[in-house]
Amino acid sequence: MKQPEPTGWHRRKYWLNALVLLAPIWFLYASLTPVFPPPWETKTAGQITVTPSPHDEGAPYEHDGIRVKDFSFRFCDGCRETIRLASANVGLAPAAPTAVEDGLVHGQGNLQEAHVPYPARLSGNERLWLSVQTWDGALHHIDWPLR
Repeated sequence: MKQPEPTGWHRRKYWLNALVLLAPIWFLYASLTPVFPPPWETKTAGQITVTPSPHDEGAPYEHDGIRVKDFSFRFCDGCRETIRLASANVGLAPAAPTAVEDGLVHGQGNLQEAHVPYPARLSGNERLWLSVQTWDGALHHIDWPLR
């Protein structure tokens, strides 16, 4: 007895299975090779040199009831040991380092990160502010225009 000829569905289901098996490989590759926006201008205040970089080009998002955007801060070699406390915020003026709980810069090594709080509405004059307090008590403010 002769086998019936496979229909269109039976021929295509093998390609569908191949796509299902390849999808996790694509998502793994995409997660292991992220594309970050270019870093912003490097600035110096006192003995501290820092370069900020946003994690993505997206808009700020809601985190624990506050609008934030994730930033990385690359400090110069040896700068991290002189920093007691650093915080970041977006606004017309810098916030006091202890007043911004969500903007605290944290991490290990020269590359630190922060969930930088954003105001509910931007007027166009806001800047990214980084407030750095050193161990000798000096307070430095560094700012960048928002892109």
